[in-house]
Parts: sequence; structure tokens; C-alpha cells
Amino acid sequence: MPKYMKRIQVLLTIEQFKDLDDIATQRNKKIGTLVREAIVEYHLKQSRQRRVAEAVDRLFTLPELPVPEDYQEWEEEYLKGKYPRS
Repeated sequence: MPKYMKRIQVLLTIEQFKDLDDIATQRNKKIGTLVREAIVEYHLKQSRQRRVAEAVDRLFTLPELPVPEDYQEWEEEYLKGKYPRS
């Protein structure tokens, strides 16, 4: 279980609190757990999906590179450049 380090305060109407308390009771969860789950589901997942989509867009904008005709030969040359012998 994660160790929660930050606290926030949220003010609810009496009706909102009662409804949330009823839901928590039905699901056998604490109200704080419901609030955290809602934050993750609604806000953080959207943010993560947006970051992934932006990363994919950046990948598609990378310039094309030539494909080596002989992979073994290319790999050998690559490794020589990466790990030169002394």
C-alpha cells in the first residue's frame, strides 16, 4: 500500500458528504479512498494519456533513418564505434 505524504482539505455540502458516505458504505471503502480513486480516474488518467499521446506524436515526427541492408554488418560497425578496442 502506498504511503500517502500530502493532505488536502475538501469542503462538501451535507448532501454531497451523505451521498459519498453512502457509496463508501456500499462499497466497503473509506471516503478518502473513493476521493483518491476519483482523482486518479478522472484527472490523472487523462493527464497520463495526454503525455503518452504527445510522446507518440514526437516519435512520428522523428526523421526517417535508412535501414541497413546487412544487419550483422551494421551491428558489427555499430559496436566497434560504441565499444572501441584500446
